[in-house]
Order: sequence, then C-alpha cells, then structure tokens
Amino acid sequence: MKLLRLKLFQETACFLKPFAYKVGETYPLAPFSTVKGMLHAVLGATEYIPMNISIQGQSESFMIDYQRKFMYKKAEVPPIVTTDGLPEAPLPDSKLYTTMPMYQHLLFNVEHVIHVDAEETILNELYNKFHQLSTTISMGRWEDIVRIDEVRFVEADYQKMKSVKYNQYVPKTEEKVFFNLSNSVYFRLPRKYEINNGIRNWDYVVALYVSKDKKIKNKSVLTDGTYTIFLMEG
Repeated sequence: MKLLRLKLFQETACFLKPFAYKVGETYPLAPFSTVKGMLHAVLGATEYIPMNISIQGQSESFMIDYQRKFMYKKAEVPPIVTTDGLPEAPLPDSKLYTTMPMYQHLLFNVEHVIHVDAEETILNELYNKFHQLSTTISMGRWEDIVRIDEVRFVEADYQKMKSVKYNQYVPKTEEKVFFNLSNSVYFRLPRKYEINNGIRNWDYVVALYVSKDKKIKNKSVLTDGTYTIFLMEG
C-alpha cells in the first residue's frame, strides 16, 4: 500500500475540544478534522476530499495560558479590533458579544507523524504542494505554525510490531484486536461536517488513545517498517 508520510513540528499547539467552555481543553494530538482541514488548505480544495488518515505523535510538555475570550451573541458581527491597554479603549458592545477570562491549555514542542491514504492523484498533488508552498501553514490555531520536517512516500504492509512508537489514535473497530484495554482512554473526534440551514452538523469518530510504547498483541499490524499505522476512514 502506497501512503504519504508527513512529519510535522509545532512549538505550541491547541486542538480545542468541542464544548470546552469553562476551560480551553486540548486534545493530546490533532484530531481527524484538524488534520483534514490542514491537508485541504494545502491542496486549496473547494470541496471535501475523502482520505484515510493515521495520526500519532508526542509533545514535550503541557502549559496553561490565561486569555481573554470573546463570545458572540449573533451569527454575524462586525470585525472586532482589540484595544486592551489603550487609554481610550471602548467598552464591549454587550448586544453583540461578551468577554471573559479563560484558562487555555497548550501543548509545547509538538511532533506529529501522519500517514495519508487517498487516490494516487491526490497523494501526488499533496506531495507536490508541500514541496512548493508559497506561505506558512498552521494546524489548529492560526498562530500555531507548522514546520515540515518530512514529506515522503512509503510502502506499508502487515508485519508484527512489538509496540507503538508514539502516542496514537486507533479506530474503535480495531482496538480489541491489537491492545489490552485496561486503563484505556477514548476520544470522540470530530471528522467532518455538513452545513444545514447555516449550522454545522458534525460527524464524529470514536478512537482509542494509545500511549507511547504500548505493547501490541501478537498480531500483524499495518506498518511502514518504522511506525504502526491505524487508518481512520473519512
């Protein structure tokens, strides 16, 4: 199986969990929808492109930032210019939005290894686009710029592997086959959305979060020879 493998680095990252209102919680790795969004941005896509993706990685540490959050009361509001600290800073327009301080979780020195399975024309276009970028790219927040350490094609097949190299998402359909599920952690990851009546309706995929060096049962697993690969469909 021919796959495109990406190695990405971010100094800081926040992959915000949905409905995290009181505290800005982050997923430990980029969720499916965030990776797909980044890939679609690189392609300059104007419509949804099906891809199967394997996501793994690690971060050096976890930090907490203290930020001012804006909460909008209407679907459409004019652009807001922040004026904090200026002598004549206007008061917030309470009819349009409100603000509150919030703790924001951040990951520090984040590494991702991503495998992409798609039609060969899409993989080739992604490869070429990553090698001819005219601007920086982000994954998650706009300010969390991505450093691209590797973009290459790899061949994957089924082999026996002792353990996973990095923390990794594993689709729920494959969890029991490969892992002992004691002390398991699951995430409901956003995958894609459809807009109905101006509202985004999200589709989710449930995945097991496997910690680095987790032992694999005596089974053959999809691998490129270095990394285990668990593709989430989408």
